[in-house]
Amino acid sequence: MDMKNNKEFWNREKAIKSIENFLKESLDANLETFLKSTKPEDVAEILGEFSSKEKIRIFNALPAENAAVVLDDTDPQTRLQILQKIDNDKLAKVLDEMPADEAADVVEEVPEENREEILDLMEEKDAEEVEEILSYPEDSAGRVMNPEFIFVRENNDVEDAVQHMRNFEVEEKFIYVYVVDENMKLQGAVTIWKLLTANKGTLIKDIVEREIHSILVDGDQEKAALIMKKYDLFSLPVINNEGCLVGRITVDDIMDVVDEEHAEDISRMTGTIEEEQGTETTLKATQNRLPWLITCMLGSIVTGLVIQHYEVTLAETIALVSFIPVITATGGNSGVQASTVVVRGIALGHRVYAHVMEEVWRQLKIALGLGLICGTVLTFLANIWMKNSLVGIIVGLSIFLVVVWSNFVGVVIPVVFEKMRIDPAIASGPLITTLNDVVGVFIYLTIASIFLA
Repeated sequence: MDMKNNKEFWNREKAIKSIENFLKESLDANLETFLKSTKPEDVAEILGEFSSKEKIRIFNALPAENAAVVLDDTDPQTRLQILQKIDNDKLAKVLDEMPADEAADVVEEVPEENREEILDLMEEKDAEEVEEILSYPEDSAGRVMNPEFIFVRENNDVEDAVQHMRNFEVEEKFIYVYVVDENMKLQGAVTIWKLLTANKGTLIKDIVEREIHSILVDGDQEKAALIMKKYDLFSLPVINNEGCLVGRITVDDIMDVVDEEHAEDISRMTGTIEEEQGTETTLKATQNRLPWLITCMLGSIVTGLVIQHYEVTLAETIALVSFIPVITATGGNSGVQASTVVVRGIALGHRVYAHVMEEVWRQLKIALGLGLICGTVLTFLANIWMKNSLVGIIVGLSIFLVVVWSNFVGVVIPVVFEKMRIDPAIASGPLITTLNDVVGVFIYLTIASIFLA
């Protein structure tokens, strides 16, 4: 393919150098012209490469419409830096160009003392929509829905419906037209394609699809994502407790939710969720990380106490000490592997705890195979390394039992956390690793004591 003729071609490094040159030479007019001709998604991609002051200069040079896309697409740390320095008037104009759900996300990140002023500077309708979205619970469908949608009555004919659609000002693309009654209660949906291909005079009630999926405005965002994925939906209507249509969730909204949830799960494993999002202070980051480090440290102390308890055994065969790191590392990794599978299943909506014994048995069979292979390999290596068949047997049997135990813990702990309504992602971090370290060393030295007695 000829890259010069490919309109999608994006020379990232060349763009960065061009912007750096405009900034260095104070060529503001050139910068504005360059940014206008560059896709805002591409600007968002490279904005993080510049210093905090340069980011503000670049952002201020963007037209409000492009700035809205950049602010939504750029990385969290860059967005935070912009929101801390940007003029309220400029920000209000940018927010007016954003869909209400995206604008609400931004307003939530703005320093609290500035929110009211920014909302006052926004257009009244846009500000009201943002305030309404922020009134819904965090992580609810209402927080990611767009309150702008197109609706028709079922007694309209297709010509009336098309004319009605022309009168709507909707910023985002749409595929479905929702059908509501006089009280705005959702009755069904019609695709744009069906409207445009229906015969003249056809009534909406004759072509409406009534069996459609929806979600309550206070329903969980992850549930919305699961529904849209399961049924391959382009958008999902959001209703209130009375069944009235209040908004819609689109595919791009739900992709953001999925990305955010995955990032949160990974971050929660180490207690760095807010830091990962670039929204916390150094003190807060320290407070978040500290409990996990303390957990590991205390677990290591317990492991040390176990080793001390078996110091006579270790003194008799000092070679056993060399394999303690192997025991702890293998046990920890094995447990995290099993827990990752279970946590992912829970995140995808699988009711793992409903068939926990089945999952335990499945993981046990896997663990038996893994343990047998690891135990055999380690026995062989220990015999060669230490030239002591007894040490080889002790190490091999120990690693077999530790792998089996670790897989069991990796399955059960996330399930227990889920049952207790605690985020199971937390279980995949230091807790399982530390627990397996302690028990792994205990199993290893107990077996050694039995064989050396």
